[in-house]
Amino acid sequence: MGDLATGMLVKHASLGVGRVVSVEATAVHVFFPTADTRQAAKLRWPTARPLLTTEGVERDAWLETLSSFSLDPESGRYTLAANWVTHEQAIADYLSRRPAAGAKRAGSRVDRITAWRAASAELAAVLPPGQGEKLAKGGEYKELVKRLTKVVKPLEGMPGTFEEGVFAAVLKQKDEALVWAEALFSLLTVPSPARARFDALFAATRALSDDPAVAWPLATLFPFLAVPSRHIVLLARPASVATERLGFDLRYTPEPTYPPYTSLRSLAAKLLERLAPHGAKDFVDVEALLFDTATHRSPGGVKKAPRAKKATR
Repeated sequence: MGDLATGMLVKHASLGVGRVVSVEATAVHVFFPTADTRQAAKLRWPTARPLLTTEGVERDAWLETLSSFSLDPESGRYTLAANWVTHEQAIADYLSRRPAAGAKRAGSRVDRITAWRAASAELAAVLPPGQGEKLAKGGEYKELVKRLTKVVKPLEGMPGTFEEGVFAAVLKQKDEALVWAEALFSLLTVPSPARARFDALFAATRALSDDPAVAWPLATLFPFLAVPSRHIVLLARPASVATERLGFDLRYTPEPTYPPYTSLRSLAAKLLERLAPHGAKDFVDVEALLFDTATHRSPGGVKKAPRAKKATR
């Protein structure tokens, strides 16, 4: 058993490919996605050893990032969250509820996709390429805040984003706000920013707010609106709940840091690939799916998860 470790993919002689959830002195816990259960199988040593192999097991991005297991003390089994859903179930549920573009639900604003795209267009209009960087480096604090606030204002109160007035209040810290803006537009001036630019932006954001509900959108909203084909917005509560339901390891931290962001972006890329046949264009569509997954429970509960072998790539 010494060659097995938590997180490894293994192949069982009859149960197929699974992910090792835990290795104990007397047993190994393995989650097999073809099984009709949320529980990982508890395989006893030494009986299980001849049935398991790591040789010839192909990479599986979905299984490799699957997490959110907790130990049930009564059964001694590791179990996925009770509200866990597969990618297929989440997408099917979302598509069944998705409003037509521009449609309004009773008592609500326009749908999220339309709101995000309107904000994206507004950002491009008030801060065309190079303009934001010029204002930030020139210390044009008031003008910069005025334009950014114009972009954010229509989004205030949309679930998961800023409460009314919070964005403007945070940016009242002039010196810190200018450092943040310089880091933001430095990131947006290059097609594929390296981690160092994200780290600079996240550090500048932490100087402005230590509230996850404020700091995470402050760090990720504008890159998302500027280039939604490349950047994803991380809204603390919806992202955490959605990834937990999907069994994905977000590596979440309350303060903005690179590992959770890049983890969410990796998941977003996989989900976009699955949404594309349904008309999805970019991560705006993925954000709407994640928010829906975080806020709606599948009426059918958790069911078996049939998946094509290469479906998660």
